[in-house]
Amino acid sequence: MTLSPDTGVLMPSNVSSGTLKPASRAVRTIVVLGIALLALGAAGCGSKAPNAATRSAPAKIDNPEKESDLATITLTPEAETRLGIQYSQAEFTSVSRSLTVSGEIVPTADAVVSVSSPMAGTLLPGDTGLKVGTPVRKGQAVFRLQPYLAPERGLSTQLERDIASAETRIAAAKVRLARAEQLVRDRAGPQKAVDQNREELALAENDARAARERLEKLKASPAAADVVMSVAAPRDGVLLRVNAAAGQNVAGSAVLFEVTNLSTVWVRVPVYVGDVDSVDRSSAARIGGLDGDPGSPARSARPVSAPPTADAASSTADLYYELPNGDGRLRPGERVGVTLSLKSTEDSLVVPWAAVLHDVNGGTWVYENTAPQVFVRRPVEVRDVVDRLAVLARGPAPGTRVVTAGAAELFGTEFGPGK
Repeated sequence: MTLSPDTGVLMPSNVSSGTLKPASRAVRTIVVLGIALLALGAAGCGSKAPNAATRSAPAKIDNPEKESDLATITLTPEAETRLGIQYSQAEFTSVSRSLTVSGEIVPTADAVVSVSSPMAGTLLPGDTGLKVGTPVRKGQAVFRLQPYLAPERGLSTQLERDIASAETRIAAAKVRLARAEQLVRDRAGPQKAVDQNREELALAENDARAARERLEKLKASPAAADVVMSVAAPRDGVLLRVNAAAGQNVAGSAVLFEVTNLSTVWVRVPVYVGDVDSVDRSSAARIGGLDGDPGSPARSARPVSAPPTADAASSTADLYYELPNGDGRLRPGERVGVTLSLKSTEDSLVVPWAAVLHDVNGGTWVYENTAPQVFVRRPVEVRDVVDRLAVLARGPAPGTRVVTAGAAELFGTEFGPGK
């Protein structure tokens, strides 16, 4: 290898700079560029790096405190007595397992009563203001019905004959009355005969008037009867459906309206067929909202026997429970949350439900008594509430003392003015 006097690059000794081939020139160019890049890198490494201490922090926290320190309360013995603090222990105990599913409010088997027309006729208005959805009382007239009667053969001729007969009686009664009055004036007859003839005249006039009215009604509506009957509600309830209107001609046995009583409703609960046998059918179900929050207000519904129903598409069988609904808040078709008791039990961590507090974000907490007059707020996860015990999925260790009475006062002491 020899050093080229022109470029200062090492070259094979048997090759002179004047006899380089084109390929050798390309290699020499690449080598020169590499040396230049190495020189620039060395210059950059020699420059001084900026001091990390001079960089500005993205955030600044003044007086940092730990969360455990913020949730610790220390009371004086007098304050503990004044707040009425009472304690219980978190413990493992055997509780019934439960299953929470969705249910549907349905009417009971005898909730809906249909009322039909007793005979053919024309409907007339009943009590005013009766519309679908309005409450009705037993015996309240929803419609009035004027029945149809088959006209008798020759009824018109008979009525005309009755009118003629009554008019003849009227004429004869007037003659007898005039004769009796004359005899009384001549003092040749008794007053009693006058009174009898006047009575006969009044009866004949009434018969003639009634016969004329019947003849007029027959000509106006030959098939209408003279009587009007009431079609009343058979029970207290609500008008569920009205199938006719006043002025309508209806046939006999035509359904006119339906009345439903929702003071008691059923809850239809679809349960997966694999879980049906594990449900304790002798225990009442708890009916609440669809949110399923443990401890939320719930109603108790007792199991009832109902027609067996199931859904093959969803692989569920239906269980039925009876629920009082005196306030009418629940409506057929409404979805509710249902908590069913299972036959099996399990050991779970529990604390009294009174020890659990809720914050504004829905979080659940308890206050642990870690030392005399020292209380620490700890988060818990409530899975269920059974017999006033909060079943915890996550909580304090068994044996931990938790505050029951006075927990709300401690919460107020921590976040606002306490006692």
